[in-house]
Amino acid sequence: ISDGYSVTRSKPAPDLFLHAAQQLGLEPAYCVVVEDAGSGVEAALAAGMWAVGLGPVERVGAAHLVLPSLEGVHWSNLHKQLAGNRLIPC
Repeated sequence: ISDGYSVTRSKPAPDLFLHAAQQLGLEPAYCVVVEDAGSGVEAALAAGMWAVGLGPVERVGAAHLVLPSLEGVHWSNLHKQLAGNRLIPC
């Protein structure tokens, strides 16, 4: 859908994520970005999207939710965790 060649500005600018949302026909507020880099988390937040950071808090701590990895993570559980904290629209 989108890659670094799809937009002019790279992360931490929100352009890539906004382009992806546009391609999917989604409002940014209904998008969840899973990122392992601080610049990606920053881009997601700047886009008005929900950010799930993967890795150490020192690197991705600005995310709405930080996980050590995706091991054992299922979307339904992730959605419940974010929705339970009223972080994403249900």
